[in-house]
Amino acid sequence: MLGKIKGLDGLRAISVLLVIMSHAEAWQALGITSSALRSALSAQTGVSVFFVLSGFLITYLLIKEKEATGKIDIIAFIKRRALRIFPLYYLAILFLAYIDYTGKARIPTCSFAYALTYTINFYPKECAYSAMSHFWSLSVEEHFYLFWPLIFCLGKRIAALVALAIATSCVIFGTSLYPDSTLYYMNRWTFPAMLPILAGCLLAFICNTETIKTTMTKKPTSNILLIAILSGAAAPAFINSDVIWLTSICALVLYVFYNQNSTLVKLLEFKPLASLGIISYGLYVWQGVFTGNGPYRSGAPFPPSVDVGVWLTFIVAPLSYVFFEKPIMKLKKKYSWRSATQPLSAH
Repeated sequence: MLGKIKGLDGLRAISVLLVIMSHAEAWQALGITSSALRSALSAQTGVSVFFVLSGFLITYLLIKEKEATGKIDIIAFIKRRALRIFPLYYLAILFLAYIDYTGKARIPTCSFAYALTYTINFYPKECAYSAMSHFWSLSVEEHFYLFWPLIFCLGKRIAALVALAIATSCVIFGTSLYPDSTLYYMNRWTFPAMLPILAGCLLAFICNTETIKTTMTKKPTSNILLIAILSGAAAPAFINSDVIWLTSICALVLYVFYNQNSTLVKLLEFKPLASLGIISYGLYVWQGVFTGNGPYRSGAPFPPSVDVGVWLTFIVAPLSYVFFEKPIMKLKKKYSWRSATQPLSAH
């Protein structure tokens, strides 16, 4: 499968909507007061699904590239990645710098140093600024993809073993390896925050095994398993277990991958939902800029109120995609190893 995988844009849409609705306090407005339920519907849940999809798609494409060409063109990989991620990211930072320059925001100067170098997940709390805080997840991804293609070049078996070893370490140790500190957001540091990305990578290695394929395509068994999969995806509402939740999300991706004509995939391909998935990167970037990632206000005119911020997000993100991101993404074809096929989007 080298073309579009139906259903994944829908999953991206749900993920970014979880982020936006959490930051906009929509769950409270809808009368959902259960902390357990809100945990399952949190912004962190949305980001983690993004991470799983990112690890899966990028590793899946690396596998296909190695099979088709016999090698991995790391320079081309970096160029494709840069064209997709950097322009919008730095445009958002430039916009925030302008807002700060005009006196409408009070952004700590040190925030820009961390943001510009993709190290904002390591910044101390004294440098934190709400409208930049969501950039931590983009930093984790960029750190991961600096070394992942290099490891992959050592061979699929070695790459899979390394991913498994690091993922296991993330689960066992978490942030316990670091000295206790209230000065940093250590759960956002690349280790252990890359755990969901690693889970997606491991998923790509096993998705084509015969046992997995048989299990996920056999009817009605796969539909019965879907009940358990969706129940497991609600794990954050009942138990603090990364393993159960990540296993369930990975199984959900497998179900979508192997059941392209299923009712679930048809629901995920609902045009308005899938369209949100297509512009999900822009939605994620701009929602944080305009909403401040929640009802955190410093008394400055910017960011505006959360409801105004959400409204602005759904105006700016589509415009950003059509007139800024999409034209730049066309340049990726120059560095694609599959000139005659439709590329999979991964971010």
